[in-house]
Amino acid sequence: MDNSLKGLILAAGTIITCIVIGLGFYIAREARDTAAGGAGQISKLNAEFNESDKVMYDALEVSGSEVVNVVNKFKNADIGIKVTTMKKVTYYINNLENNDTTLGDLSSASIKDAQKSSSSSFINPNAQFLGEILRDVNETIIGISFKQLS
Repeated sequence: MDNSLKGLILAAGTIITCIVIGLGFYIAREARDTAAGGAGQISKLNAEFNESDKVMYDALEVSGSEVVNVVNKFKNADIGIKVTTMKKVTYYINNLENNDTTLGDLSSASIKDAQKSSSSSFINPNAQFLGEILRDVNETIIGISFKQLS
């Protein structure tokens, strides 16, 4: 009887030990998955925060003077700004190629020409423009497009 009681106690101890170890592995796996999910969300929020200065113009109506301000604001950025007026399409800072899906070489257009009413690239400061974000195949913002509405 004494041996069978010791055997039962040993078996119960082994089962309890296995349960505790199993729970430990389960909790560790859940913690790892939760941490990975949190890190992914932080990365997504960081990307959205870094793009917020450009994304704010998506589907936004702005005046021509604001379009000129945007070109000046991003003049040192690696981005292309496409301005479509009633007269012509002009690219500022960098050209956009392949139906505006690829960032090209530096643009020769001058913002000073956009401010001269005699220029074909003139941006009427009182006209309304609709903004749109342009992205490449990797969903990276490569440009902002402004199309004149009136």
